[in-house]
Amino acid sequence: MVQDMKGNVMSADVARRWSDDLQRRVLAGTLNRLSVEDWNEILWRARVREYKYNDILLKQGTVPDGLYVVTDGEVRIERSDHQRSAHLARLGPGSVLGEMSFLDQSGASASVAADGKVEILFVESRDLAQLLESDQGFAARFYHSLATTLSRRLRATNELILGRF
Repeated sequence: MVQDMKGNVMSADVARRWSDDLQRRVLAGTLNRLSVEDWNEILWRARVREYKYNDILLKQGTVPDGLYVVTDGEVRIERSDHQRSAHLARLGPGSVLGEMSFLDQSGASASVAADGKVEILFVESRDLAQLLESDQGFAARFYHSLATTLSRRLRATNELILGRF
């Protein structure tokens, strides 16, 4: 266990996986408005989860129980309906998963499967909600990051749809 000056304890597993390279990727990714200090607050609440090839991290339609940050390996994003399925993306270290469901408390819009050995840092929704309630500055940066990311994704989806016509 690692302890900060406030007495917060972080598991050694979490501390080990939070490398400088991963930190750079995360800070440039989905939650790019968060500071290093903000991420440290998240990490104090995180746990490590490991998955093997084809394990399902998130199942389409199911409400996730938290936020996932890929620290090692790659995941496949897949969406299906009754007649077909589509591979939407492949994401690697630094990617954040479950953010849309965290915002609206609805089921995942797609399934996420491990594409080999995958390690993630997991933060339970209730722990993240407590952090958001206790620190308005953090909350503003967190939600601004999500809004920017979701806007970028919507624009990309619009371009994809327009390209089909």
